[in-house]
Order: sequence, then structure tokens, then C-alpha cells
Amino acid sequence: MQNTINQHLVLILLTISVIITPNFLLAATNDIDIAIPDDLDALLEASRPSKHIFGGYVKNETAYRFDEPRSFTKLRNVLSLNWQYQILPKIKFFSSGWGYYDHVYDLFNYDTISARDVRNDKEPLVFIDQLKKEKDDRRVELREMYFDMYFDNLDVRVGKQYVVWGVLEGIRIVDEINPMDFRELIIPDLLDYRIPLWTLKVNYYSENTSYELLWIPELKFHQPAAAGSEWELFQVLATTTEPENFNPKYSEVGFKITRDMFDAEFSLSYFYTWDDYPTTFRIISLDDVRSTEPTQNLPIFPTYSRMNIFGATMTKEIKGDILKAEFAFITDKYFAIVDKYTNGFLDDDGDVKRNHIRWGIGYDFSFWGADISPAIAQWVILDYEDYILSDQFDTTFNLFLRKPIQKHSAVFTLLVIRLINFEETYIKPRLLFNLTDHFQITLGADVFIGRRTSFGREADSAADGGLVTPEQRAQFLGNFNENKRVSVEFKYNF
Repeated sequence: MQNTINQHLVLILLTISVIITPNFLLAATNDIDIAIPDDLDALLEASRPSKHIFGGYVKNETAYRFDEPRSFTKLRNVLSLNWQYQILPKIKFFSSGWGYYDHVYDLFNYDTISARDVRNDKEPLVFIDQLKKEKDDRRVELREMYFDMYFDNLDVRVGKQYVVWGVLEGIRIVDEINPMDFRELIIPDLLDYRIPLWTLKVNYYSENTSYELLWIPELKFHQPAAAGSEWELFQVLATTTEPENFNPKYSEVGFKITRDMFDAEFSLSYFYTWDDYPTTFRIISLDDVRSTEPTQNLPIFPTYSRMNIFGATMTKEIKGDILKAEFAFITDKYFAIVDKYTNGFLDDDGDVKRNHIRWGIGYDFSFWGADISPAIAQWVILDYEDYILSDQFDTTFNLFLRKPIQKHSAVFTLLVIRLINFEETYIKPRLLFNLTDHFQITLGADVFIGRRTSFGREADSAADGGLVTPEQRAQFLGNFNENKRVSVEFKYNF
């Protein structure tokens, strides 16, 4: 229902654009013919900026996987439109939407594109045949639609929007406002994989301090990739219990204070939110674990749960460089457990509630004409027990590099993410050529290094019963080590 509403809103905006644009262009043409207005009022009217500002881009995204099975995996054409309207001097309306169609499914075999035979080579054939075959081939979506209202010391933004609280780019510590769209894992740009939410945001400014209040009545959670697709990692089951949307009782609320002092910017924040991953409560019998023929229908009860996030950030300039830091204390998050049974069943329905700490620190500096931003982040589970599936300390290293190449009107960027505990890495080089002020071509690659997740049993024809129990481990980036690809984008901004 929500997707249908969003599609209709986007179509309405496009219709408004088509109706208004000819009049807007005609007015601009008429202005050219005017040399000097006869009176001052006409002069002032002619010098005022337009109330309507239209923009957007058209883009083609093409990707080719060079690991077996080799194939084009994306031939996507994208149209993005945005419209800004100055209603009154202190009231502005903004909206944006996009739509795309991916022709790759029209030209190539679905199983080849998804590479499911490679990714599931240790699963029984009957399991592979039963996997869903959803296509991420088309989408029409309203991205933003909000009103901005400006007062002397107060700004109000109400509508569908993004809110960014973190200071470390690409690392989510304090920045947990908008959930993520994993349709292409973490490959898209930061705003493209954030899911906008209907939000009321109020900012109040004093001399050295600003205050921000958030009220989010719309509840959305992390969106998985299409089932069976090459980027599938997890799925939200139909049996998942979700809180009621647009019910004030279940709203998310946040508050942040930002202050300049000691030649640095500090912030303190609190966010009463929902965990964007459902807690997978499950009933597992010890007898079933030991059996060579385990129960096929495992009783699981996915449920979204509340969390409290107390955060702090710091940004400080040091001789032209920038030091950044984030810290968060999170209460009431659930963590999965294994190997702890009482009376023949897994304790606590498979999950225990623990508080944990997240921290991160980064440093932005320039060297040989390149902007370099290394950062390290870590999760720490408090009151840790050995039966918790996650590690007590989970550490990540990020590196972002940006190097302008002025001779060729180009920019080279490199993103490296290393998940130390998982022993896996993502490498994302990009080379962007600005051919004109409006037209760009980007060459890139996406490389994943690591092992795949291994849970439950694996098929082995030589084993007793045809199944073996491998090392039990959860992975993230390593699940896609066969998805290495090269890509090219053609983008025209208008």
C-alpha cells in the first residue's frame, strides 16, 4: 500500500513538472526581451529569483561480474527529478523522486545473473530449486517531500526526509536515524542506500549552541535485497511481528545538543528507536541438533524490539586537518546465542539482551594532493558470555581517499572497508571524468574478499546421511566474494 502511495505521489510531481515547465521557460524567454524596466517595481520583480527550481539527472548504470558465472548483472536506466518551490520568503517546499528500469533481466538468464548455483553450491539441489526468483528490475519511488519553515532562531522541516547525525562517513555509530536499503548491499552512495522517513525536525539556535528535536511516526526497517538475487543476505519473514506504523505510541524520538567550545564542535544525543534488524527468537531442541534428520520447520518468531541510543560526537580542526570521533551507549539490544540449553531447549529462545558500546575515531588530512580519511570503529558487548554468537569486540577499519586529477578533469576515489573479526574486505575504486559541466562518466569496480556464512548442515554425498556440520560462523561481506564486478556509469545532470 505504501509503495503504491509513493508511486502515485511521484507521478503527480512529474505531472506538475510537465505543466509548469513550459510556462516557466516562456517567462524566462520573455525576460530576455526586456532591456530596462520602465519603473523600479518592474526592475525588482525581474531581479527576483524564480520561485520554481527544477533539477535532476538521467543515468545509465552497467555492471559486469568477472567471476564465474561471468555475466552482465546490471543495465539500469535511472531518472531522478527534484523540484523546489519558494511558497513564501520563509517557507519552502522540496520534493524529489526517482524511477529506474533494469534491462539485464530481459537479456540474460536469471540464474546466471544471481549466480545462485555458485553461492549455494553446498546446499541440496532441491533447496536451490525452491529459492524465490525476485527481480530488482523496476522501481518508482518518492524520495523526499518536505516543507522548510524559517524563523529568527528556529528552523522546522516536516515531511519525508533524511537526517544524518554521525560525523564519520560510512560508519554508523550515532547515525542510526534512517534504515538502509540493501538492494545492492553497501555499494550505492550514502544517500541512495538510506531510506527516507516521514519526520518532524525542529532546530533551535542560540549563540554557541543548537538544539535538534526529532519525531518520527513512520516506521521502516532495513530493506533486504530481492529474494534469490545476487545481493540477498537476509529476508524479513512473513511471520515477523512489526509495531503499528504511524501510531504515536510506537514513534521514534530523538534529541541532540550541539555546542562549539575549545575550538571544536561537540554534540550529545539521545534516540529512542527500534532495532532495524528483527530479533529472531527461536525454539531449538537439543535432540534436534544432535539428530541426523533435523526438523525442517524450525519454530522462529522474528520480532522488532526497542533500543535506547545515547550518543556523542566531536569534530576538531588541527592545523588544517580534521579529527572526528563518535561514541554511543546502546541499551536493550538482543544478541543471538548458541550452545546453552536447559531442559533440552535453547535458553532465552535463542537471544539475550545486552547493553553495548560503539566508538569510532577518524582523521582527515591531505597528502600529495589527495584527501585521505582513515577511521577505526568498534562494538563492545558488555556482560559478555561465551555462548553469545557475536564476538565481544568487533572492530572495523575504513579508508577513504580522494585525488583530483586536474589535467583530465577527473577525480579518483578509493573506499576500503576491512571487517577485522570477520577477516573480510570490500574495495571500491572509482574514476570519475567530468566531460562537461553536466555530463560525467564513472569507471569503477567492486571487490569482496572473505568467507561465506556457514550455519546448520551442508550437503556432502560422502557423509553419513548426506549432511555434515561445518564450522558455525556468521559472515557479512564474504558472502559476496564471487560477486566481484566492474562497472561504468553515464550521468547527465540538468
